[in-house]
Amino acid sequence: MKKLIHLADEPGGNAGRGQLVFEKTCMVCHTLGEKGGKVGPELTGVGARPKADILLQVLDPNRSVEGNYRQWIVKTKNDVISGRIYAESKTNIEIMDAAGQIHHVLREDIVVLKPTEKGIMPEGLEALPEQDIKDLLEYLSLSKVKR
Repeated sequence: MKKLIHLADEPGGNAGRGQLVFEKTCMVCHTLGEKGGKVGPELTGVGARPKADILLQVLDPNRSVEGNYRQWIVKTKNDVISGRIYAESKTNIEIMDAAGQIHHVLREDIVVLKPTEKGIMPEGLEALPEQDIKDLLEYLSLSKVKR
């Protein structure tokens, strides 16, 4: 990861190609503008942050995890579900998994409900080709206004 941090300062990212990387790799979970998923945080306006901060969050998603996006493990008598808590009430809990599917679980059926130390964003994006990372960073840096 350390060897990739320099990419935040390097020119040569292509926002058009970065949009394709975003659509293939990130859009299933994140919204940017009007399109995307609801599993992870909305990224519209993320370009107001320094490129180095954006890159660090992409490469090390568990460095700082917001409470809303912490991964939870729910074990019932018949199933094990992981994802973020989407909603909860006195009688049930809703878990949104990485695919965006919501699982409704009655509290009386829960055997174990525990948070992990990790967020729901997958690790390993440093395995993307360096040019893809530069392009993605350029694309994300253009989103400076949150609507």
